[in-house]
Amino acid sequence: MIAWVIEKENGKRTLQMRELPSLKPGRAEVKVDVYYAGINRADLLQLYGLYPQPGPPTAFEIPGLEFSGRICQIGEGVEGWKEGDPVFGLLIGGAFSTEVIVHERFLLPIYGKLSFVEAAAISESFFTAWDGLEYRAQAKENETLLISAAGSSVGLSALALANLKNLKVFGMVRSPAKKQKLLKVGAVDVFTEGQADLIDWALTRTGGKGMDIIFDLVGGERFSQYLQIAAEKGRILSLGLLGGSKTEISLIHLLRKRLMLVGSTLRARPIEEKMFLTQEFRKKILPFFIEGRLKPIIDHIFLWDQLKEALKYLEENRHFGKILLKVKEEN
Repeated sequence: MIAWVIEKENGKRTLQMRELPSLKPGRAEVKVDVYYAGINRADLLQLYGLYPQPGPPTAFEIPGLEFSGRICQIGEGVEGWKEGDPVFGLLIGGAFSTEVIVHERFLLPIYGKLSFVEAAAISESFFTAWDGLEYRAQAKENETLLISAAGSSVGLSALALANLKNLKVFGMVRSPAKKQKLLKVGAVDVFTEGQADLIDWALTRTGGKGMDIIFDLVGGERFSQYLQIAAEKGRILSLGLLGGSKTEISLIHLLRKRLMLVGSTLRARPIEEKMFLTQEFRKKILPFFIEGRLKPIIDHIFLWDQLKEALKYLEENRHFGKILLKVKEEN
């Protein structure tokens, strides 16, 4: 197989394309020929040594958290899957490769109106968004939701899922161009950094009540303002740290409004918990993709040898939606 491997060169971590021994599935596992892989900020952080892959060390450090492709080999004890089945899913790493090994309980089927391209753009962002809205925030119909970094793949996934639940969704972005795109895909209104005061903007948009749910993917200095614009019994979800990992907050707002502050990350969770989330997603959310009622927004598909360019594109925040890597032709 061929994979993109993180190696050290002159003290610096770099990506190199390498030919490696082919993989063999173990018990309850399958081997998948990868057609597309999703690119996430976690891959960039892993390259920089800031987000290590969980679990025991592996012989080769291959980034990549999500994939789509076809099963090409079945391991012992696998039930309900066969060679040739089109599948997609979530990994702890290794998706930037021509083949991956996946436990059967991490697999999701591709059929109906769902394509290989779309499937590769689902797992990381929609799992994160759905878990946050459904289990962490317990979002209810007609509640208000504010999403920071709303033009990211996770932000757009949260917007799409919130629209299914009939929430009133507001966004935060850095550029006016992304604001216009968000308005076209269902946001009620969008705050652009630098345009006005966030606190005044949020309270005006909610009639002084504040936001019921704040879905934060940025962190940093802005986080302290979320406590001021949250509604009573509001839920603030911390799901990303693009703006920094430290801030100062006033506990007065937390106590007086009876706020719930929740942190969450998908990658570091126990395997059993992620398997449960996968199977719940299959039952409750996947049908919307199969029917064509949900579709991921895909910004750009880079070719296999363009991974470094793709990560640079991600780092520059030029994207609106998901960035994919085309590993090989569909078969």
